[in-house]
Amino acid sequence: MSPKDEDEFVDMLYTASLHKGPIAIRYPRGTGPNATIKKTPLALPIGKAEVVRHGKKVAIWSYGQMLPLALQLSDELKAEGVEAAVINARFAKPLDTAMLELFAKNAEVIVTFEDHVLKGGFGAGVLEELADLGIGTPVVRIGWPDEFVDHGKPDALRERYGVSVAAAKEKLAPYLARIKGAGRKLQPTAA
Repeated sequence: MSPKDEDEFVDMLYTASLHKGPIAIRYPRGTGPNATIKKTPLALPIGKAEVVRHGKKVAIWSYGQMLPLALQLSDELKAEGVEAAVINARFAKPLDTAMLELFAKNAEVIVTFEDHVLKGGFGAGVLEELADLGIGTPVVRIGWPDEFVDHGKPDALRERYGVSVAAAKEKLAPYLARIKGAGRKLQPTAA
């Protein structure tokens, strides 16, 4: 599990306390977005994602603290006339395969945002699951390269290593051109 904010972190701690078996919570360093924490935590259904925003052409899957970037990308795409769904994955394993299948069959392209290495990460899990389902929707993955990453301020490092909305839009550009132009289903590829 990886929380989007402090409130969801408390829910995940509560969920972990109720779960019989191993469980892991991945959370970032530093402070959260200052979300209000409710009085009574909720038990989250394990392996179930949360739809934050509905949309048709692009499905943006955010894992953990990357939700603000996913929402920003959705806002910028909307300004360009492209409706984008935003999904808070919550779980990398088990992945919400039913929701992934639903969005993959209806979107022209999927974007994954993760705050860790792309190889073997959340986006790679999405690609594996789509392959197992026989769904060829293209996937654009935004995350860290599989190399040594310098130490520094998170925002500066994200910009330097392409973990940003600008990087997502750059990788999405060929798909967006086709979405805006033809409105047809795209050929499967993985970025």
